Amino acid sequence: MQLKRSSGILLHITSLPSSFGIGDFGPEAFKFIDFLAETKQKLWQTLPICPTNSPSPYSSLSAFAGHSWLISPDKLLENKLLTKDDLKSIDQSKFNNSYVNFDEVKKIKEQLLEKAYVNFKNNNKQAQEILNDFFQREQYWIDDFTLFMTIKEKHKDTIWCDWPEPLRRREQTALQMIRQLEKDRIEYYLFVQYIFDQQWKELKKYANDSKIKIIGDIPIYVDFDSVDVWSNSLIFQLDHDDTMKPTVIAGFPPDHSSSTVQNWNMPVYDWNNENVRKDLFDWWIKRLRKALTIDDLLRIDHFRGLEAHYIIPVDIKTQKPNTSQAHWVKTPGHELLTAVTESLGSDVPLIVEDLGDVTPEVFELRDRFQLYGVKILQMGFYYDTDNMYCPHNYTPNSVAYTGTHDNPTTLQWWTKEASEKEKKQFIEYIRRPIDGDKELINGLKLDKHVDKYICWYFIQIILQSASNGAIIQMQDILNVSTRMNEPGIASDIEHNGLQNWSWRFEWSQLTSDIRMRLKKLTQMYGRDLKYGKSIPPDDMVMKDESKCILQ
Repeated sequence: MQLKRSSGILLHITSLPSSFGIGDFGPEAFKFIDFLAETKQKLWQTLPICPTNSPSPYSSLSAFAGHSWLISPDKLLENKLLTKDDLKSIDQSKFNNSYVNFDEVKKIKEQLLEKAYVNFKNNNKQAQEILNDFFQREQYWIDDFTLFMTIKEKHKDTIWCDWPEPLRRREQTALQMIRQLEKDRIEYYLFVQYIFDQQWKELKKYANDSKIKIIGDIPIYVDFDSVDVWSNSLIFQLDHDDTMKPTVIAGFPPDHSSSTVQNWNMPVYDWNNENVRKDLFDWWIKRLRKALTIDDLLRIDHFRGLEAHYIIPVDIKTQKPNTSQAHWVKTPGHELLTAVTESLGSDVPLIVEDLGDVTPEVFELRDRFQLYGVKILQMGFYYDTDNMYCPHNYTPNSVAYTGTHDNPTTLQWWTKEASEKEKKQFIEYIRRPIDGDKELINGLKLDKHVDKYICWYFIQIILQSASNGAIIQMQDILNVSTRMNEPGIASDIEHNGLQNWSWRFEWSQLTSDIRMRLKKLTQMYGRDLKYGKSIPPDDMVMKDESKCILQ
């Protein structure tokens, strides 16, 4: 992949302002693209936009479908699928401009989509033909998805392994009966995906016409209670003879952020089973191909798992994980990526999260396929200044971040989490022989000054770095401390007054001074494509990062 020197913003669509309690594909998303263009940004990175089991965008019901909560009621009104009275009937008092109330959003969006579906069928003579054409284009995944959602609804949202045997085992007679008896409900879920597809394509075209590329995000794993596991159960390590539940689950060993084994409670692919490897690779290729029709570039979460994956054995009878026996297992990542490039081309636009207990083999796999790694600036000051995340070690074949959804915001890191050693190391790193800085450096008397400007220090550092890509977390542009996600905290539990994933911004926070400063820095450091130039992968200086691995 060749990524030109450019910059952009990390902001999930749910965090946009809107009148319906959650950011969506409506007017505010188009306005945000205008802001990106105004400030010379070329990239907009989102979190996954698949339907979810919870507020977490990384807990998906499908790796192929789109999330109904992101559909814009304003756009449904514009297309005469809703009326002004439909929108006026919404109780705005249940929403908050600063965060998402997921329970209320779910109720409202489902009510509006049900109305839109009825209007679509009643008022459009070509409704059936439109849906049939869409079904034919997307049949390879949407047939299973609409069945799964319909059966799940019919069985009161229970996990698929608890469905009646014929349905959980996907006996064709049982599935055909559902198709006949629940035809209208299946068609409703087809309609929702059609509308999602239409609205997203319009938004993406607007972004691309504005010279902005969309960076999507896909988790390496999928939920057990997903259509992907139900319809492709053989490619996962499950108890196929009896319960159909996982025999091992994904996780991560203790590290600097957690003193215990992390249990992600997601099923693990049966990577090393030669009998299913072709089907497993085919599923991955279809997944990536679909994602690349939605986004311009893709970030793969937990890329480390494609070199070796960490598994936690599960007691089949009690379903209790045995963390004491958790261990790493080699992944056929080279074979997978070879199959991917043979099918999708050698220039697959992938950014990979090469973080977390990394080894030389992880970097070797990344570089062999000329994939872009990530650099998290906060991590440059956790350790000594010769670690790979310190800015002077950045290489062009990378994307630099002020922070990600799993990190504290820059302001939060500085004011609450960074140690005095880290603060001192940061100040020494940016010190300049200017009279005004001497007072700040001496004795580390810098609280008020840095609290105010720490975010812009971070933004400036990643923009001026050698990384071809630079992504700024939206909270850092606004200098706020509310993070998107606190790992280890369940999505339905409030933490510091908010649920994970619920943060939203308001336009009043995005002042003219912020806009002007961001535009100026972007152009100053050559990240406006009009001025910047790309460095092809073949010409990149490939630093031996194995020497910088954090121990």
